[in-house]
Amino acid sequence: MIQISILVCAGLAYYFAVFLRNKRVGYSLMSVFIVLFILSIGLLVGNEYGHYGMEKVTTDKTIQIQTVKKGSNVLLYKKLGTNGKENVYIYRTPSTENATKPNTTKVDVNVKNSVKHGDYNIAKLSQKTQRWEYKNGFYSFLFNLSNNNKEFIKQQNTFKVGQDWLVLTTNQADKLNKKMKDKNVQAQMKAEGEAYVKKTVAQEMQANPSMTKAQQAKVIKQAEADFKVQAAKKIADTLK
Repeated sequence: MIQISILVCAGLAYYFAVFLRNKRVGYSLMSVFIVLFILSIGLLVGNEYGHYGMEKVTTDKTIQIQTVKKGSNVLLYKKLGTNGKENVYIYRTPSTENATKPNTTKVDVNVKNSVKHGDYNIAKLSQKTQRWEYKNGFYSFLFNLSNNNKEFIKQQNTFKVGQDWLVLTTNQADKLNKKMKDKNVQAQMKAEGEAYVKKTVAQEMQANPSMTKAQQAKVIKQAEADFKVQAAKKIADTLK
């Protein structure tokens, strides 16, 4: 609307100055519309560069995420730039599990990403996004042609994943995958894994000599899972 008023004020100022026969009245009206023209320009500039009529609105959203590497708990990211502040994280959600392209964080210098490891049963992403929005319908109507409502300001992404998750670059993930397929590495992991499980079961049996077979099987299963995570982390550390 403000853009239209600028054109209307300019047109009327010109009309009254040129075509009105009574020059005193014409120049007076021209002055009025020139003032309105300048005022409209000021409001438009204030909106464009100072976000006049707008306010910062922050929204919080938490979504469940999944790894793009099926069968493993790996959060991938791709390095952009040289300072590491513009990394793009790659993930999926339950709704995009079978989609052609995975989800990614926004590529923007005002997007900050962080990862927290903890005892989380479900991996999730907490997003805090800040945008410029019009204070009310009047300002929205006044500047509706500027097309800047909900203008992005900044975003904080916090990935909350379990202790068994790895955070790797796409290149590191590819190298880790090749390492894990190496026969020598597999043989070493098998030997070390068997020793780790045996030691863990012995410790648990010592603490609870009356463990049933079902309880022993549960301990073995957990020990095997723990060792796989530790082994993967150990190998991943060599790739960093």
